[in-house]
Amino acid sequence: MNAKKFSDAMGALNSRYLEEAALYHKNRIRLPRIMWGAVAACVALAVVVGVNLRPQSEAPQAMLTIPTMEQDAMGFESWVGYDIATWDNGNPWNVSMDFTTLPVYRNGSYHSAGMPTGLSQEAMMDRLEEAAEALGMEIDSPETVQEGSAVVQLTASAEGTTIVVEADGTMEVWFEGGLALPEEYHFTDCDTTDTEAAQVLNYLAQRYSALLEFDQPEQVLSGMWNLSDEEGSTPSYWREYILYDAAGDDLEDILNYTYRFAQFYPDEEGKLSLLRIWDGLACAENIGEYPIITVDEAFQQLEQGHYITSVPYEVTDMERVGKVELVYRNARTEETFLPYYRFYVALPEEQKDGLTTFGAYYVPAVQEAYIANMPAQKDNAG
Repeated sequence: MNAKKFSDAMGALNSRYLEEAALYHKNRIRLPRIMWGAVAACVALAVVVGVNLRPQSEAPQAMLTIPTMEQDAMGFESWVGYDIATWDNGNPWNVSMDFTTLPVYRNGSYHSAGMPTGLSQEAMMDRLEEAAEALGMEIDSPETVQEGSAVVQLTASAEGTTIVVEADGTMEVWFEGGLALPEEYHFTDCDTTDTEAAQVLNYLAQRYSALLEFDQPEQVLSGMWNLSDEEGSTPSYWREYILYDAAGDDLEDILNYTYRFAQFYPDEEGKLSLLRIWDGLACAENIGEYPIITVDEAFQQLEQGHYITSVPYEVTDMERVGKVELVYRNARTEETFLPYYRFYVALPEEQKDGLTTFGAYYVPAVQEAYIANMPAQKDNAG
């Protein structure tokens, strides 16, 4: 598949997504989010602070350094499924968006080991008190966790509910013993339909509206197929339940989807066990607006080996490219938040029952003139 054919294919995909959006706007799937300290994948806000989403200056202010990615015991980033052409992972970006520049941020919560850092103890306490008020909780002095001399976590509990606020802006609400939903809702990891999941998220969005403060909650019905090694097992679809605020323009929606979101976790009895809220830009500094390349140019960069990946296979057959999307990477271990084109490439992994593994490959979306170390195949894992 050459660049022109790829562009045509993406255009066809986009046309279908636009046509289906009105009917299936709520039924969205995305890659599982990677948590504390993990390699970044590619997030809906309780309390907005600090960062200016729009650049202070139109001109880029610094050369950018692209990180390397290594394979480790956690494996590599991938999506497993049947037909990736029909997969919509909830990303609000589409190829019709005519971005010519995008903002880049310095991650004020960067930590090489993925520990939470960034916010002051006072700022974390403000968030803790506001969350407690939204939940109708009366809390005493919180417990603290320190990293060296810095407080990196505050925890407070009352009547079976525990709030945890971390220094990068992440917040967790734990429900001891699980919080039962009304009987009409079916809330499970792998035995809930899209329709049932949408109903659950509608209910949770309303119940926790004071905490989330989303003007326009957007559902992302996320998941991935999984096949157990046990003989005779059949594939199961493991889903996630995610909301982000889609009340902004295209850029704001992409940033909220990537850095600011709320995720709800069921326990084995179908009760709400945990509500986690990310605010990945809480400590970020906007360093400028950078010119970006097109999807066609990114495809050529992929073909030439200018990508980073945790996948232990090089991209050698462009016919195996199945999907592309514009994303930002979001882990605490990222020193700079910049846009990438993420390509999903079918891997030579043996699968059962027609399932295929697609590896994730990242091409920097910023023009090469602003990149100090354009990646090459030798920089990648494997």
